[in-house]
Amino acid sequence: MNLYDNILSFKGTWRRYQERVLNFSDAYLSDKKIHIVAAPGAGKTTLGIELIRRTQKPCLILSPRIVIREQWLERIKDGFLNERLSPEDILSNDMKNPKLITSITYQTLFCGMTRYAGMTEEEETENQEAMDFSHFELLRTVKEAGIKVICLDECHHLKNEWWKALEDFMKEMGEVTVISLTATPPYDATPVQWERYCNMCGPVDEEITVPELVKENSLCPHQDFVYFNYPTGEEQEKVDFFRQKAAQMMQKLMGDARLKEAVASHKGLEDVQGYLEKLLENPAYLSSLLIYCQEQNIPYARRWLKILNVKELPPMSEKWMEILLQGFLYDDVSEFVCQEEYREELIRQLKAHGLIERKKVAFFVNQKLEKTLMNSAGKLKSISEICKLEYSSVGNQLRLLILTDYIKKEYARKLGKPNFLPDSLGVLPIFEMLRRENPDWKLGVLCGSLIYIPDTALAALKRISCSFGIEKLPSKALLNENGECLGYSEILLTENTHLCTQMITMLFEKGEIEILIGTKSLLGEGWDSPCINALIMASSVGSYVLGNQMRGRAIRASKDNPDKTSNIWHLVCMTDTKESCEVTEDFRTLQRRMMGFLGVSYDGTVIENGMERLNTITPPYTYRHLMEINEDMKLRACMREELKAQWQQAVHIQGNMEAVETCKMKKKLLNPSASFFNALGMIALSVAIRMSQGMIRGAFRRSYGQQGITDFIFTVAAAGIFLWGVWRLVHFSGPLKRLREMAEGMKAALAESQNITSSCKVSVYGENGVDYQVFLKGGTTREKELFAQCMEEFLAAVDNQRYLLYAPQALGAMTKYYCVPSVFSKTKQEALFFQKVMSSHLGKYHLVYTRTPEGRAVLLKGRAEAFGSRNERILKRKKEIKGALE
Repeated sequence: MNLYDNILSFKGTWRRYQERVLNFSDAYLSDKKIHIVAAPGAGKTTLGIELIRRTQKPCLILSPRIVIREQWLERIKDGFLNERLSPEDILSNDMKNPKLITSITYQTLFCGMTRYAGMTEEEETENQEAMDFSHFELLRTVKEAGIKVICLDECHHLKNEWWKALEDFMKEMGEVTVISLTATPPYDATPVQWERYCNMCGPVDEEITVPELVKENSLCPHQDFVYFNYPTGEEQEKVDFFRQKAAQMMQKLMGDARLKEAVASHKGLEDVQGYLEKLLENPAYLSSLLIYCQEQNIPYARRWLKILNVKELPPMSEKWMEILLQGFLYDDVSEFVCQEEYREELIRQLKAHGLIERKKVAFFVNQKLEKTLMNSAGKLKSISEICKLEYSSVGNQLRLLILTDYIKKEYARKLGKPNFLPDSLGVLPIFEMLRRENPDWKLGVLCGSLIYIPDTALAALKRISCSFGIEKLPSKALLNENGECLGYSEILLTENTHLCTQMITMLFEKGEIEILIGTKSLLGEGWDSPCINALIMASSVGSYVLGNQMRGRAIRASKDNPDKTSNIWHLVCMTDTKESCEVTEDFRTLQRRMMGFLGVSYDGTVIENGMERLNTITPPYTYRHLMEINEDMKLRACMREELKAQWQQAVHIQGNMEAVETCKMKKKLLNPSASFFNALGMIALSVAIRMSQGMIRGAFRRSYGQQGITDFIFTVAAAGIFLWGVWRLVHFSGPLKRLREMAEGMKAALAESQNITSSCKVSVYGENGVDYQVFLKGGTTREKELFAQCMEEFLAAVDNQRYLLYAPQALGAMTKYYCVPSVFSKTKQEALFFQKVMSSHLGKYHLVYTRTPEGRAVLLKGRAEAFGSRNERILKRKKEIKGALE
């Protein structure tokens, strides 16, 4: 009998993607861990409650914030709990008084594990919570309550000390069932962080994607748009000044005799054998040494060029000087003969020019300058242009959310002052700029410590507050320097901060506020308003987790507006040169951010992540071209009906959608010898066919003449064997066929090692005559990701891998070197197993252990030959949605 019988039962109807997860839940729980990734709007809380019900054991739910802690309990009461039962008998949010289901925050767990006593601060929007665990034994209480299920909600972004407390708690709990739910797994984490995360939650078992939710009308059709801007005159002057200083220092250093003497003293310039391993650890640094020597006529062993696989070196530039000085001043100090006083003097000079920050040499742009550009006041103009565009498109139906990093409270004293011009990216400068530009716009500010609303919304706010049982909500009119009203009032926050947030949200949904401005810390998670139909991400956030949390606020479907579509705007600052615009850290942040989003391409033909689907954004990034891109973005943003049609077409074409981890590689990056050998094989096949035809015709003549039927059969058999051999030659030598064999071998190795247990198949094909694509179709999310990871590692440039597959005479192969993926490189037995499986698909390759002198020599040789591909990855991973027929 289920412990939850007559207590919990789902009162609604399961969506198709929820049913899919539940149908496989028993299989996923075979290792006592189930890890579900569900996009915002997928109903992951409801799924979690059902999974708890099916475990038949008392459960402890852990959430990142108080508001989410309470959402779990409310969802259980509204959607599952038997109406005849009292919630207080079944549910609890008090760790000292656990019930059948207890919901607490990770911070509470931390305080209990550390026996903390005092006041805690959850987040900017939360009330302080008193906690005294000084004499409380949390572990004993949990075990005495019989808790055998731990539900982890969004545990990816915990503070380090909270994460450590969670690990200690789970270790002490022993064998329990773990249910992990998240909308934003840390896919952009380091390998160590990802391994730590998966050790806690288990591998990802199932993923409910954004396209599935759009198809089911749980999310609205939406699109990402990018608006480029340039620094203000003052900011550009800072950029120009920095570059001028860098150019002057470069010129000075090239004429510095002491630097020339110091570089010439590096023994590695002539001692290739003695310094081969050390310098190849950083080939770019080795190159900078040789380039400087070339420019200054310092002799060096020419064998280095052969090792680097280059015929000639580029001229000296700021880029190579930056790399050289990093080694000379910090990373390779012991190899240069020079007075320490000179090195210290040079460091002081570079610091004075802003060319060193935190022991990092920077000749292009320093961290301070990058931060200035990412928060450029030039983005204010972009925000203004976007607001005007969106208003012209949807009128008073606009519900625009602007998220930025800072409030800039110091600007509160400047509101309404004519001589004050908004000159910084922040909540209050944005508010003041928009207030001045159009007095008819209904603006609002919502932060944890600051709330502004239009005076026209005060009456509506009073009605709403009364419905919450708050008779009076203090407010103060915003005045200019002459004491005149600006048309807005500040709501003075009291102890009802959380209720104030709900009330302002209701004003926003009713249209009393049309543009809401806030900080990412408040609105990034927890807060929600399905009415949002436009979002401006005026934030420097580039992480997968925060980016998805911010974007998730705008893409929820709205019951009040079933035809809702949503535009998400990203702001990027570029710096201008005479020839083109340079790719800034701001642009790279956008690239990282887009890797975390699955969306429809501008032409509506594909659903994928990454920048490629925004196919308007292409180099060269000149001023003229970027302005053309901005105009194109404006046109597309107004085509909301077309956007809806694109999503409908895309999800219809895909049919039974499946998220796959594709691995793409440029055809041109394959070893040319493979293509040549393929062509050679085709020629051989053509010749063989002609020869065999002649042999068979001759055999026929002989069979009816002198030699008889035996001679005929023998000749035909010989021709067949010859043709079979040539076919095998062609089969294995073609790059695409070689890639397929490689992928099939990888799948076989993963299947035989029980890393893949599902029914799935390898898909490999050429795309547009330019790319090759390979992915695993079918299987679990974990299996797809593992397959893609192994393919990526297998084709990676040789660096410092533990094991390699090596074929000294790899005629017709893509490479002599393949890297053994980490999943097979933990022990020699695993690596030998992998080598055996792959050799049956790729031909004979030796296993090389690189931690021996002989293996190290092979590694260094492979690293040198692979240097040309270091800066352009052979294989590129990305996530795509594939249909049943693809």
